[in-house]
Amino acid sequence: MNKKEERTPVTLLNDGQKIFGVIHRPENAIKTPAVLICHGLGGNKIGKGRLYVVLAEMLAANGITTLRIDFRGSGDSEGDFSKMTIESEVSDALVALDFLKKDSLVDADRIAIFGRSFGGVVAILASHEFATVKSLALWAPVFGCEQWKEKWQKAHSAPLSSQERECLMNIEGLQPGYSFLQQLFTLNLAEKLKSLDRIPMLHIHGEKDDIVDLTHASRYREARNHVLEKSHFKLLPDSDHDFLNPAERKIALADTAEWFVKTLCH
Repeated sequence: MNKKEERTPVTLLNDGQKIFGVIHRPENAIKTPAVLICHGLGGNKIGKGRLYVVLAEMLAANGITTLRIDFRGSGDSEGDFSKMTIESEVSDALVALDFLKKDSLVDADRIAIFGRSFGGVVAILASHEFATVKSLALWAPVFGCEQWKEKWQKAHSAPLSSQERECLMNIEGLQPGYSFLQQLFTLNLAEKLKSLDRIPMLHIHGEKDDIVDLTHASRYREARNHVLEKSHFKLLPDSDHDFLNPAERKIALADTAEWFVKTLCH
């Protein structure tokens, strides 16, 4: 890709722990829109196949600044994954949003969030707290806990060996703590989404996703049914959870870049 950006490492601080990130700015950036990228559970700021890097490059080429961060306990950031909670990841996102808001080269009135998988939950909850978020784009976002209730009950009621328990609760080779699971199984995104009617939302999901199944996509559509004019839902027929189908990955990236240009630049 031709050089159309300035890429710089960023270090943020939350509760005494360092959050590492990378900011991509368009060349000669002055008061640009900005997007915060929220990775999925156990993921990182790069994404599989450098997905988030590619998206940030595309956005920079369209005049949009992007900040990619590792939540505490993930990627390069400090912290222990077993102590990560929904609240801690939302807190990290709010720290990052505040950083963008105070950045002299960013237009504080044109900030958006991209969230993939569990990062979609973080994006919704952070938007509920950060009143000036202007746009959302979600890829295969989690809506609720129903899909995993049986696994949760088995892990905490049956007499399992430590190895069996680890296999049940394994996320990208990492073990979430009890506090995270408690928060997950009391999650109510429907209520939070009601406060975000004003925010345009793009939702893309793969029809072959067996990690976050299509019931989640249906629940998002139901929750946004009364504001469909501000919502765009797209299903990718040959994509799994990670959008590994090359052609459809390109479509998802292009649609997302176009969405942020439309909702932040016009």
